[in-house]
Amino acid sequence: MDKPRQIAFLCHPYHRGGVTRWMADAAVAFAAQGLEVYFVTPEPVKEFHSARGRETMLQLLHKNAGKVHVVSCKAGYEFEFGTPEYRSYIYKTLIAQVPPGTPIIISDDKAVWESAAYLHKNYPVIGVLHADEEHYYKLAKDYFDKVAVLICVSKRVSYKTGQILPGFDPSSIFTIPCGIIMPPYGRVAPADETVQLVYVGRVSNYQKRAGDLVKICIRMANAGQRLRLSVIGEGDAVPQLKNSFRSAGLEKEVVFYGWLSQAEVAGHLAQSDILLLTSDFEGTPIAMMEALAAGCGMVGTRVSGIEDYEQHPLAADCLRVYEVGDIESAVKSISELVGIPRPVREQSARKMAESEFSMEVCLKKYIEAMQGIQPVVNTVLPSVSLPISSRVVSRFKALLRSARVALSK
Repeated sequence: MDKPRQIAFLCHPYHRGGVTRWMADAAVAFAAQGLEVYFVTPEPVKEFHSARGRETMLQLLHKNAGKVHVVSCKAGYEFEFGTPEYRSYIYKTLIAQVPPGTPIIISDDKAVWESAAYLHKNYPVIGVLHADEEHYYKLAKDYFDKVAVLICVSKRVSYKTGQILPGFDPSSIFTIPCGIIMPPYGRVAPADETVQLVYVGRVSNYQKRAGDLVKICIRMANAGQRLRLSVIGEGDAVPQLKNSFRSAGLEKEVVFYGWLSQAEVAGHLAQSDILLLTSDFEGTPIAMMEALAAGCGMVGTRVSGIEDYEQHPLAADCLRVYEVGDIESAVKSISELVGIPRPVREQSARKMAESEFSMEVCLKKYIEAMQGIQPVVNTVLPSVSLPISSRVVSRFKALLRSARVALSK
């Protein structure tokens, strides 16, 4: 395939974090480069019970709707609570409205992968493995024979994917971190010498180890370091975290903001010294990219995506990596970065982001990966249908599940 002239994105209905934010931004960026872009996603009739105040994908795209062709349908409780088979059927009917031969980049739901795989002879499938997590490796194992290329967001994910798929052509596995739209650079001068820490992401102990934030702050406070921590995000660990900071006498040094808009997050990063990421595992964190782009230093665990940049030429002045759970090392890393003159730290962070994580760099690599995809010859679509009996079963289950959730609230 020569340089692609069109591309599609297939995504579940709601913004869930870095994966979906990248899909919306990448779609708009591809359209700005002159490609014909299709964004395929259902539109909720009313807010899903599971939405928790998050934006829909169409809301993320709204400001740039004229640049991207939206392929959508209304979706209600029967989609949210129905069977996976029903959701796959809806996705398939939407895909079929995209011109055959269009490569499709898919999000991280199993129903999305299944529906794209069903139509893989008509639409080359670009599977993206967004994290060093069994969920993604299972998707790769289940559907590798239906994807044209696999994009892995870190070297660790690429290596593991090659190990679990020995029969998959290694030349069709690419390492490409998700890119970000670089914000205008504008740092905000700190009011005093308080170390401004920030955490951005899901606030949970699973994967994110949110409890380590308390341990780090206690260690810093005991050493006499003045600090302020901004926690941006929501999750099941928030109540526990608030109680832990209160018990440690640090409640005045920590502010919980909940989920914020992209612009609001950028504003906090521009005022912060260090982004803290304490995770057990990652892909390549969007939060790290956005922090560095804002001139904010970064201290994170030695996990997928973060470890890839530990030896970067600019890392010495803006990035530190420590072993998972090693609180003493985390505190030492923060101290080292704080000791670097602010202008040096900030400029190194911005330069690293520009060279590694800009959307332009990301899309260039995606286009190179797609050039190896064989053109589609068969443009006759297979039948897309769902038996009446399956629809009835799905709607019945959806009614029961919807009622159960409503009663629980």
